[in-house]
Amino acid sequence: MKAWRPFAAGLAVTAALLPAHAGRNCEQRTPEADTVVRAMDLAERTARTLDASGADVVVLARAGQDLRKYRLRWSHLGLAYRDADTGAWRIVHKLNQCGSDRADLYRQGLAEFFLDDLFQYRAGIAVPTPEVQRRLLPVLRDNTRATVLHTPHYSMLAYPWALQYQQSNQWAIE
Repeated sequence: MKAWRPFAAGLAVTAALLPAHAGRNCEQRTPEADTVVRAMDLAERTARTLDASGADVVVLARAGQDLRKYRLRWSHLGLAYRDADTGAWRIVHKLNQCGSDRADLYRQGLAEFFLDDLFQYRAGIAVPTPEVQRRLLPVLRDNTRATVLHTPHYSMLAYPWALQYQQSNQWAIE
């Protein structure tokens, strides 16, 4: 799919150019030390939990926004997998570009995933069946295959399986 080309061809460039904005508040600011410590602690605790789970692929959620008035706990999710070479966990997820109508897919480690202006420092983990994990793992490791259902046109109001716009969680659900 052509929409994948920005990710496949420029993942490193995109990550280097946009880390201060993608998925975060558009205001540029240096994170406070307490925020970094809390995010690193959550990443470490999550890594231990994921390692102990025996899973190779999980759905990983974070509480970036306070959605309690909608009776929701998690505002963002991605698909996390264990890197075969390092054993570290990587998350593939979709992020909007600083309030724009564009979004891209990103591959991040746990620490960066949890540094995005969290409302609560908690992680939600859902472990797919072994068969689903087996089928998802090669897709998540392959940039081209991971973008098959990616639509770069972003709308936070998009609904699952919409064809014109897509929101962050929609990509992972589809």
